[in-house]
Amino acid sequence: MSERYTTSLDEPAAREAAHAGEKAAALARLRQGGLPVPAGFFVHAGAYDAVTGPARQRIASLLAAEHEDAAALERAAGAARTFVEQLPIPEALTQAVAEAYRALGPDVPVAVRSSGTAEDLAGASFAGQYDSFLNVIGLDDVLERMRQVWGSLYSSHAIAYREQQGLPHEGSKMAVLVQTLLPAEAAGVMFTRDPLTGDESRMVVNAAFGLGEGVVAGEASSDVFTLDSASFDVIERNISAKTTMVRHVPGGGTELTAVAAERRDAPSLDDDQLRALGRLAAMVRELEGGHRDIEFAVSGGEVHLLQARPVTGLDSTDGANGATAEPFEFEWEDPADRQHAWVLSGGFTATRPIPRFEEDVREVIARNLKILFEETGAFFGRNHLFRFFNGYAYTRAPQVDEEEVRRRTARQQAVVARFAAEGHDYYLDVIEPEVMELIEALGPFRRPANEELGSRIRFLEQAIEANGHVMGDLHWRMAVSFGANTHANFAALFAELTGEPEVNAGSLLQGLDNETTRLVRRLRGLARLVRDDFVLARVFVARDFDRLDAPDVKARPASGRFRARFLRLLRDRGRRTGSSYGSSTIFATPTWNLAPSAPLEAIAIYAGHDLDELDRLEREARRERVERTRTVRRGLSESDLTRFDKALGAAQRGVRGMENHNAVMEQGVHGVVREAIWWMGAGLVRHDMLDEADDALHLSLDELRAHVASGGGDLRSLVAERKIEFDRRSRMKPPRFVGDGDRSKLETPPAMRDAGEVAGGLQGTVLSGVAASGGSYTGRARVVLSGAPISQIESGDILVARNAGQDITPVLPLLGAIVLDEGAIFQHAALVAREYRIPAVIQTLEATRVIADGQRITVDGEAGTVDLAPA
Repeated sequence: MSERYTTSLDEPAAREAAHAGEKAAALARLRQGGLPVPAGFFVHAGAYDAVTGPARQRIASLLAAEHEDAAALERAAGAARTFVEQLPIPEALTQAVAEAYRALGPDVPVAVRSSGTAEDLAGASFAGQYDSFLNVIGLDDVLERMRQVWGSLYSSHAIAYREQQGLPHEGSKMAVLVQTLLPAEAAGVMFTRDPLTGDESRMVVNAAFGLGEGVVAGEASSDVFTLDSASFDVIERNISAKTTMVRHVPGGGTELTAVAAERRDAPSLDDDQLRALGRLAAMVRELEGGHRDIEFAVSGGEVHLLQARPVTGLDSTDGANGATAEPFEFEWEDPADRQHAWVLSGGFTATRPIPRFEEDVREVIARNLKILFEETGAFFGRNHLFRFFNGYAYTRAPQVDEEEVRRRTARQQAVVARFAAEGHDYYLDVIEPEVMELIEALGPFRRPANEELGSRIRFLEQAIEANGHVMGDLHWRMAVSFGANTHANFAALFAELTGEPEVNAGSLLQGLDNETTRLVRRLRGLARLVRDDFVLARVFVARDFDRLDAPDVKARPASGRFRARFLRLLRDRGRRTGSSYGSSTIFATPTWNLAPSAPLEAIAIYAGHDLDELDRLEREARRERVERTRTVRRGLSESDLTRFDKALGAAQRGVRGMENHNAVMEQGVHGVVREAIWWMGAGLVRHDMLDEADDALHLSLDELRAHVASGGGDLRSLVAERKIEFDRRSRMKPPRFVGDGDRSKLETPPAMRDAGEVAGGLQGTVLSGVAASGGSYTGRARVVLSGAPISQIESGDILVARNAGQDITPVLPLLGAIVLDEGAIFQHAALVAREYRIPAVIQTLEATRVIADGQRITVDGEAGTVDLAPA
């Protein structure tokens, strides 16, 4: 046989269920996804075919008789099973198993388990139908148990189960999973949602001392723990009297034995182990794209995963808003794509499908990312190959010569260095002027309402191309001139020269004038106008913004001043959507021009707070920066001073560039495209082809071109179909990866590493992360999940969020502290926190899960810790 007989769980091919069986394929995905799964291999389902193929007719004849009663079924099953277990094993298969077994260690104890190709399915789990063997030692025993696993395909209960499920016997195949056996102190089963009620807010754990076989087979009494799905705290526990447990027997096999009297009433798992199990279960659900029934074992105090299969018995409700989940199924448009590994793209937006029009926008960005990568080698251009599966964007990088990439990067860095040597800034002097020129060429938001559809489609095309050039090429080309390294290098040098913590370097970067501080200043100014006029104040307290157009309100002088300044704000910042790294906004989020209620809400928030105190903090930040800079410089030698001044200048330019680019790129050019598709849709509404302008989001650029060119017709039915499909896709849980390629090649830019790569997490009552802004603060936590409104934030609250970007600018200066699951030291939230001297801790991994809304916590921005139980 040309096909391989065995494959390690560490090989990409192990994820293919057709060869590995569902159980082994799932474990391979988890192990290769970085989760703690014991090492092992599987014997291919094709090996079973090779052994049983010549005897297939004989097996079929043994099963062909009518099973008029249980005794007849038992006789047929027994004959088929005995026949299969006595079939000879080819020498090549024996050698393959021997080599794979030796790779695990000399005569290592293993578990030999079934992994059927029709096992562990959402509609047919086959749980307990096939045989598994624990504490198998030695090659001969492994081979014997492998035969018996094959034979269990024809146990009477497996035959009956297949018949009940309507599955043919001849289509069943069996791979065999062989894994290192852990010396388990405790083990059990966990459900990522309540298996009885389907409640997704609860996880349920059954656990007992010893091997998990005691729980699965019901041979040992088990404890039942119920966890909160968000915090992983234990909300219910039922500790049983555990009199027996299953354990290894020296030399092989297992036995049921008594639990020591002093341990019988003790919990089988402690709270730390349960939280660790909860976190792992959430990761499994994320990787596998749905709720799972998980077998686990605790060995050496650490939790390990032994199996993960779909939860059965209830309709799946893993979709958006608790709706019934849709399977993530698709066909490869180009079969060659399947050989590669594709990673889900888009951060927060990856959890939602994108409308059809946005696919075209991203395709143009990807084309420009390719230009960027070929000219500069910039890391952010590497994964520029895009595919869309069910409306979710996936990317991968091409195969490249790394030496050539280094040459490209060095060439671009040399260009940037020449600008710096001449006292110029590459971003401020080259990138930003080009972007501003593009925005000016595209013109203002207000465009003629009677403009013909041909003009609208041409403007839309220009906007898409401009956005692709800016967001695909220029946006990341600038990263060579500033970004994470600018700030990190300065912080490291600051710590080296002063002996202070790196986080204190932020005091030398605060109080710098930039687009963000200017925006916040304008919002505060408008809030003063509101606060100083009692009629306007009532309008904004009630959030009744329509009243601003009422005759009695418009007639007031204060209203005239407010209106004039607000319109100037929209002229300058009206294309803002809040999009940026860390933001929860999506492409469909309207600009401030399209939805003025967004900036009006921000003004209302400021109007309810102490504006004089915010002004004082801003002045104080500038004063402290100047004084701290002088103090540090006075203590440096001449040579150190030269290094310090150069690094400080670069870091301060980086702060300005980082904040400015958010305004002119993410907000400016992206906003142009968002408004252009709205304007296109408004023209179609004017011609009675659509009901709403934003319905155009569900049409492709080619469809819009063709429709305009042909004179058009009613588009409502096509949009209605797309909306139904979009809703269906919204109920999907996209896997992080698709394809069979090597996932290790899907690299993450160093500045944007996933928070899981830092040493964050909860130990006792202290949550650790990365210090982003110094100071200490105790107050009320406000847990704001992605997309939630910010209006409930009050002055002095501690923002607890997965991440934070430009969308929360209106409330950042009002906060007492910031705590994020993710984040980067250079990002918007960290910069603004330092600007207003707000303690901030990022990359905690699990703040939104372990901190309750309203809980009193202490944030230490210098130590990078959050105390969940302050004195």
